[in-house]
Amino acid sequence: MAEDTVAVLMSTYNGERYLKEQIESIITQSFSNWQLYIRDDGSTDHTVSIINEFVHKDKRIIFLNANFDKNLGVTRSFMKLLESAEANYYMFSDQDDYWKKDKIELTLKKMQDAEEKFNYKPICVHTNLTIVDNNLNGNLLMKKPEDTWFNFKQLLFKNCVTGCTMMINQALKRQINFNDKKLVNVYLHDWWIALIAAAFGKVIYLEEPTILYRQHVGNLVGSNIKGTAWYNRTVSDPVNERVIQSMRMIRDFWNAYGNQLQGTNKKYTEKYAKLIGHSNLLRNLITVLHYPPVRPTVRGDILFGFLIVKNFNKINQLKIDKEQK
Repeated sequence: MAEDTVAVLMSTYNGERYLKEQIESIITQSFSNWQLYIRDDGSTDHTVSIINEFVHKDKRIIFLNANFDKNLGVTRSFMKLLESAEANYYMFSDQDDYWKKDKIELTLKKMQDAEEKFNYKPICVHTNLTIVDNNLNGNLLMKKPEDTWFNFKQLLFKNCVTGCTMMINQALKRQINFNDKKLVNVYLHDWWIALIAAAFGKVIYLEEPTILYRQHVGNLVGSNIKGTAWYNRTVSDPVNERVIQSMRMIRDFWNAYGNQLQGTNKKYTEKYAKLIGHSNLLRNLITVLHYPPVRPTVRGDILFGFLIVKNFNKINQLKIDKEQK
Protein backbone atom coordinates (compact mmCIF):
# COMPACT_ATOMS: atom_id res chain seq x y z
CA MET A 1 0.00 0.00 0.00
CA ALA A 2 2.95 2.33 0.62
CA GLU A 3 3.52 2.74 -3.12
CA ASP A 4 0.01 4.08 -3.68
CA THR A 5 -0.48 7.84 -3.65
CA VAL A 6 -3.62 9.61 -2.47
CA ALA A 7 -4.41 13.22 -3.34
CA VAL A 8 -6.65 14.91 -0.77
CA LEU A 9 -8.49 17.87 -2.33
CA MET A 10 -9.69 20.69 -0.09
CA SER A 11 -11.52 23.83 -1.16
CA THR A 12 -11.61 26.59 1.46
CA TYR A 13 -13.65 29.74 1.95
CA ASN A 14 -13.61 31.75 5.19
CA GLY A 15 -12.88 28.58 7.15
CA GLU A 16 -10.62 29.92 9.88
CA ARG A 17 -12.72 28.57 12.75
CA TYR A 18 -12.21 24.84 12.13
CA LEU A 19 -9.54 24.64 9.43
CA LYS A 20 -6.57 23.91 11.72
CA GLU A 21 -8.40 21.04 13.37
CA GLN A 22 -9.35 19.53 10.01
CA ILE A 23 -5.86 19.75 8.52
CA GLU A 24 -4.38 18.21 11.66
CA SER A 25 -6.79 15.28 11.37
CA ILE A 26 -5.41 14.66 7.87
CA ILE A 27 -1.78 14.99 8.97
CA THR A 28 -2.29 12.33 11.66
CA GLN A 29 -3.83 9.73 9.34
CA SER A 30 -2.61 6.14 9.74
CA PHE A 31 -1.89 6.13 5.98
CA SER A 32 0.82 8.68 5.32
CA ASN A 33 1.50 8.60 1.56
CA TRP A 34 -0.85 11.46 0.73
CA GLN A 35 -0.62 14.99 -0.59
CA LEU A 36 -3.10 17.65 0.47
CA TYR A 37 -3.98 20.08 -2.32
CA ILE A 38 -5.75 23.21 -1.06
CA ARG A 39 -7.46 25.79 -3.22
CA ASP A 40 -8.86 28.90 -1.54
CA ASP A 41 -11.91 30.43 -3.18
CA GLY A 42 -11.52 34.02 -2.05
CA SER A 43 -11.43 34.01 1.75
CA THR A 44 -11.45 37.35 3.55
CA ASP A 45 -10.65 36.01 7.05
CA HIS A 46 -7.42 34.33 8.24
CA THR A 47 -7.89 31.16 6.17
CA VAL A 48 -4.99 31.89 3.81
CA SER A 49 -2.62 32.57 6.72
CA ILE A 50 -3.56 29.24 8.28
CA ILE A 51 -2.94 27.43 4.98
CA ASN A 52 0.48 29.05 4.60
CA GLU A 53 1.35 28.08 8.16
CA PHE A 54 0.72 24.40 7.41
CA VAL A 55 2.46 24.57 4.02
CA HIS A 56 5.67 25.57 5.81
CA LYS A 57 5.27 22.75 8.34
CA ASP A 58 4.55 19.83 6.01
CA LYS A 59 5.89 19.42 2.48
CA ARG A 60 2.94 17.16 1.61
CA ILE A 61 0.62 20.19 1.74
CA ILE A 62 0.34 22.15 -1.50
CA PHE A 63 -1.38 25.55 -1.73
CA LEU A 64 -2.64 25.42 -5.28
CA ASN A 65 -3.47 29.10 -5.73
CA ALA A 66 -1.29 30.94 -3.24
CA ASN A 67 -1.45 33.82 -5.71
CA PHE A 68 -5.23 34.00 -5.75
CA ASP A 69 -6.88 34.08 -9.18
CA LYS A 70 -10.68 34.14 -8.92
CA ASN A 71 -13.73 32.85 -7.11
CA LEU A 72 -15.17 29.76 -8.80
CA GLY A 73 -17.77 28.54 -6.31
CA VAL A 74 -17.43 25.30 -4.38
CA THR A 75 -18.27 22.87 -7.19
CA ARG A 76 -15.94 24.32 -9.80
CA SER A 77 -13.24 24.84 -7.16
CA PHE A 78 -13.26 21.12 -6.34
CA MET A 79 -13.24 20.20 -10.02
CA LYS A 80 -10.26 22.51 -10.55
CA LEU A 81 -8.47 20.74 -7.71
CA LEU A 82 -9.20 17.34 -9.23
CA GLU A 83 -7.97 18.47 -12.62
CA SER A 84 -4.73 19.85 -11.15
CA ALA A 85 -3.72 17.00 -8.84
CA GLU A 86 -2.02 13.79 -9.93
CA ALA A 87 -2.15 10.58 -7.88
CA ASN A 88 -3.44 7.01 -7.95
CA TYR A 89 -6.50 7.94 -5.91
CA TYR A 90 -8.37 11.14 -5.02
CA MET A 91 -10.37 12.17 -1.95
CA PHE A 92 -12.38 15.32 -1.21
CA SER A 93 -12.23 17.24 2.05
CA ASP A 94 -14.43 19.95 3.48
CA GLN A 95 -12.76 22.59 5.63
CA ASP A 96 -14.74 22.09 8.84
CA ASP A 97 -15.03 18.34 9.46
CA TYR A 98 -12.69 15.99 11.30
CA TRP A 99 -11.28 12.84 9.72
CA LYS A 100 -11.05 9.68 11.79
CA LYS A 101 -7.49 8.42 12.01
CA ASP A 102 -8.00 5.47 9.64
CA LYS A 103 -10.23 7.21 7.08
CA ILE A 104 -7.76 7.00 4.20
CA GLU A 105 -6.59 3.50 5.12
CA LEU A 106 -10.10 2.01 5.33
CA THR A 107 -11.36 3.71 2.18
CA LEU A 108 -8.27 2.73 0.21
CA LYS A 109 -8.66 -0.91 1.24
CA LYS A 110 -12.29 -0.87 0.09
CA MET A 111 -11.26 0.79 -3.17
CA GLN A 112 -8.48 -1.68 -3.96
CA ASP A 113 -10.72 -4.66 -3.21
CA ALA A 114 -13.32 -3.19 -5.59
CA GLU A 115 -10.74 -2.52 -8.30
CA GLU A 116 -9.61 -6.13 -8.20
CA LYS A 117 -13.17 -7.44 -8.20
CA PHE A 118 -14.38 -5.21 -11.05
CA ASN A 119 -11.27 -5.28 -13.21
CA TYR A 120 -10.14 -1.71 -12.49
CA LYS A 121 -13.23 0.01 -13.83
CA PRO A 122 -14.00 3.61 -12.85
CA ILE A 123 -14.89 3.35 -9.16
CA CYS A 124 -16.24 5.73 -6.53
CA VAL A 125 -16.14 4.61 -2.89
CA HIS A 126 -18.08 6.58 -0.30
CA THR A 127 -18.66 5.99 3.41
CA ASN A 128 -20.98 6.74 6.28
CA LEU A 129 -20.56 9.82 8.49
CA THR A 130 -20.98 10.54 12.18
CA ILE A 131 -22.96 13.74 12.72
CA VAL A 132 -21.53 15.95 15.46
CA ASP A 133 -22.00 19.45 16.82
CA ASN A 134 -19.53 22.31 16.59
CA ASN A 135 -17.43 20.76 19.36
CA LEU A 136 -17.33 17.31 17.71
CA ASN A 137 -19.81 15.85 20.19
CA GLY A 138 -22.34 13.32 18.91
CA ASN A 139 -22.64 9.76 17.65
CA LEU A 140 -25.58 9.84 15.22
CA LEU A 141 -24.90 8.11 11.93
CA MET A 142 -26.00 10.13 8.93
CA LYS A 143 -26.96 7.19 6.70
CA LYS A 144 -29.10 4.14 7.30
CA PRO A 145 -28.92 1.17 4.91
CA GLU A 146 -31.98 2.43 3.03
CA ASP A 147 -30.24 5.78 2.44
CA THR A 148 -27.73 4.35 -0.02
CA TRP A 149 -28.23 3.17 -3.58
CA PHE A 150 -25.90 2.24 -6.40
CA ASN A 151 -27.47 2.09 -9.83
CA PHE A 152 -27.48 4.87 -12.38
CA LYS A 153 -31.25 5.42 -12.60
CA GLN A 154 -31.53 5.97 -8.86
CA LEU A 155 -28.58 8.35 -8.80
CA LEU A 156 -30.02 10.21 -11.77
CA PHE A 157 -32.88 11.46 -9.59
CA LYS A 158 -31.24 11.72 -6.18
CA ASN A 159 -27.68 11.75 -4.92
CA CYS A 160 -26.62 9.69 -1.90
CA VAL A 161 -22.86 10.14 -2.23
CA THR A 162 -21.42 12.69 0.20
CA GLY A 163 -18.37 14.37 -1.31
CA CYS A 164 -16.32 14.59 1.89
CA THR A 165 -16.42 10.77 2.20
CA MET A 166 -15.51 9.98 -1.42
CA MET A 167 -12.49 8.32 -2.95
CA ILE A 168 -12.22 7.88 -6.71
CA ASN A 169 -9.62 6.04 -8.75
CA GLN A 170 -7.59 7.17 -11.74
CA ALA A 171 -9.89 5.33 -14.16
CA LEU A 172 -12.81 7.45 -12.98
CA LYS A 173 -10.86 10.69 -13.23
CA ARG A 174 -10.04 9.85 -16.85
CA GLN A 175 -13.79 9.75 -17.62
CA ILE A 176 -14.20 13.40 -16.62
CA ASN A 177 -13.98 16.02 -19.36
CA PHE A 178 -12.51 19.00 -17.55
CA ASN A 179 -12.49 21.10 -20.72
CA ASP A 180 -16.23 20.74 -21.27
CA LYS A 181 -17.83 24.19 -21.05
CA LYS A 182 -20.96 22.58 -19.63
CA LEU A 183 -19.00 21.88 -16.45
CA VAL A 184 -19.85 25.44 -15.42
CA ASN A 185 -23.45 24.30 -14.87
CA VAL A 186 -22.64 21.28 -12.72
CA TYR A 187 -24.74 21.58 -9.58
CA LEU A 188 -22.73 19.34 -7.21
CA HIS A 189 -19.34 17.82 -7.94
CA ASP A 190 -19.99 14.70 -5.85
CA TRP A 191 -23.27 13.99 -7.64
CA TRP A 192 -21.69 14.54 -11.07
CA ILE A 193 -18.79 12.19 -10.29
CA ALA A 194 -21.11 9.57 -8.77
CA LEU A 195 -23.23 9.61 -11.95
CA ILE A 196 -20.15 9.01 -14.09
CA ALA A 197 -19.11 6.13 -11.84
CA ALA A 198 -22.58 4.56 -11.94
CA ALA A 199 -22.78 4.93 -15.73
CA PHE A 200 -19.36 3.52 -16.61
CA GLY A 201 -18.14 1.68 -13.54
CA LYS A 202 -19.21 1.10 -9.95
CA VAL A 203 -20.36 3.03 -6.88
CA ILE A 204 -19.26 1.24 -3.69
CA TYR A 205 -20.38 1.98 -0.13
CA LEU A 206 -18.46 1.48 3.11
CA GLU A 207 -20.95 1.40 5.97
CA GLU A 208 -18.39 2.38 8.58
CA PRO A 209 -18.26 6.13 9.33
CA THR A 210 -14.90 7.72 8.55
CA ILE A 211 -15.44 11.37 9.44
CA LEU A 212 -17.01 13.53 12.10
CA TYR A 213 -19.41 15.71 10.12
CA ARG A 214 -20.16 19.05 11.74
CA GLN A 215 -23.72 20.31 11.59
CA HIS A 216 -25.60 22.89 13.60
CA VAL A 217 -28.02 21.59 16.20
CA GLY A 218 -30.91 23.24 14.39
CA ASN A 219 -30.16 21.18 11.31
CA LEU A 220 -30.15 17.97 13.32
CA VAL A 221 -33.56 18.68 14.77
CA GLY A 222 -35.04 19.91 11.53
CA SER A 223 -33.91 16.83 9.61
CA ASN A 224 -35.98 14.59 11.88
CA ILE A 225 -39.25 16.51 11.87
CA LYS A 226 -42.12 14.35 10.63
CA GLY A 227 -45.77 14.99 10.02
CA THR A 228 -45.85 18.08 7.83
CA ALA A 229 -42.72 17.14 5.84
CA TRP A 230 -44.68 15.61 2.94
CA TYR A 231 -46.77 18.76 2.53
CA ASN A 232 -43.76 21.06 2.89
CA ARG A 233 -41.86 19.14 0.21
CA THR A 234 -44.57 19.78 -2.35
CA VAL A 235 -44.92 23.53 -1.83
CA SER A 236 -41.63 24.92 -0.50
CA ASP A 237 -39.45 26.87 -2.91
CA PRO A 238 -36.17 25.16 -1.86
CA VAL A 239 -37.57 21.70 -2.62
CA ASN A 240 -39.01 22.73 -5.96
CA GLU A 241 -35.68 24.36 -6.78
CA ARG A 242 -33.87 21.09 -6.03
CA VAL A 243 -36.07 19.39 -8.60
CA ILE A 244 -35.09 22.05 -11.13
CA GLN A 245 -31.43 21.52 -10.24
CA SER A 246 -31.91 17.78 -10.76
CA MET A 247 -33.34 18.41 -14.21
CA ARG A 248 -30.42 20.71 -15.00
CA MET A 249 -28.00 17.95 -13.96
CA ILE A 250 -29.83 15.42 -16.16
CA ARG A 251 -29.69 17.79 -19.12
CA ASP A 252 -26.00 18.51 -18.68
CA PHE A 253 -25.15 14.84 -18.17
CA TRP A 254 -27.01 13.98 -21.38
CA ASN A 255 -25.13 16.67 -23.27
CA ALA A 256 -21.78 15.44 -21.94
CA TYR A 257 -22.25 11.66 -21.97
CA GLY A 258 -25.46 10.83 -23.84
CA ASN A 259 -23.67 9.28 -26.78
CA GLN A 260 -21.82 6.89 -24.43
CA LEU A 261 -24.83 5.68 -22.44
CA GLN A 262 -26.61 2.44 -23.25
CA GLY A 263 -29.94 0.69 -22.67
CA THR A 264 -32.41 2.01 -20.12
CA ASN A 265 -29.81 4.41 -18.70
CA LYS A 266 -29.70 6.15 -22.06
CA LYS A 267 -33.49 6.14 -22.48
CA TYR A 268 -34.15 7.63 -19.04
CA THR A 269 -31.52 10.34 -19.39
CA GLU A 270 -32.67 11.26 -22.88
CA LYS A 271 -36.38 11.41 -22.07
CA TYR A 272 -35.93 13.74 -19.10
CA ALA A 273 -33.18 15.84 -20.71
CA LYS A 274 -35.38 16.47 -23.74
CA LEU A 275 -38.21 17.84 -21.63
CA ILE A 276 -36.14 21.00 -21.36
CA GLY A 277 -37.27 23.43 -24.00
CA HIS A 278 -40.26 21.19 -24.81
CA SER A 279 -41.85 20.88 -21.39
CA ASN A 280 -45.61 21.08 -20.93
CA LEU A 281 -48.14 19.57 -18.58
CA LEU A 282 -49.14 16.67 -20.84
CA ARG A 283 -45.67 15.78 -22.08
CA ASN A 284 -44.24 15.78 -18.58
CA LEU A 285 -47.06 13.59 -17.32
CA ILE A 286 -46.55 11.07 -20.14
CA THR A 287 -42.80 10.97 -19.47
CA VAL A 288 -43.32 10.38 -15.77
CA LEU A 289 -45.84 7.59 -16.44
CA HIS A 290 -43.68 5.79 -19.03
CA TYR A 291 -40.34 6.43 -17.31
CA PRO A 292 -41.20 6.80 -13.63
CA PRO A 293 -38.53 8.40 -11.46
CA VAL A 294 -36.53 5.87 -9.44
CA ARG A 295 -36.10 7.08 -5.88
CA PRO A 296 -35.32 5.23 -2.63
CA THR A 297 -39.03 4.87 -1.79
CA VAL A 298 -42.28 4.56 -3.70
CA ARG A 299 -43.46 7.74 -2.01
CA GLY A 300 -40.32 9.48 -3.27
CA ASP A 301 -41.03 8.21 -6.80
CA ILE A 302 -44.53 9.66 -6.68
CA LEU A 303 -43.38 12.96 -5.16
CA PHE A 304 -40.64 13.54 -7.70
CA GLY A 305 -42.97 12.66 -10.57
CA PHE A 306 -45.58 15.05 -9.22
CA LEU A 307 -43.01 17.85 -8.97
CA ILE A 308 -41.80 17.23 -12.53
CA VAL A 309 -45.36 17.71 -13.76
CA LYS A 310 -46.06 20.62 -11.40
CA ASN A 311 -42.94 22.55 -12.44
CA PHE A 312 -43.34 22.05 -16.19
CA ASN A 313 -43.03 25.77 -16.90
CA LYS A 314 -39.80 26.19 -14.90
CA ILE A 315 -38.33 23.11 -16.57
CA ASN A 316 -39.11 24.60 -19.96
CA GLN A 317 -37.25 27.77 -18.97
CA LEU A 318 -34.04 25.78 -18.50
CA LYS A 319 -33.62 26.08 -22.27
CA ILE A 320 -32.79 29.74 -21.68
CA ASP A 321 -30.30 28.73 -18.99
CA LYS A 322 -28.59 26.44 -21.51
CA GLU A 323 -28.44 29.09 -24.23
CA GLN A 324 -27.08 31.73 -21.86
CA LYS A 325 -24.21 29.46 -20.84
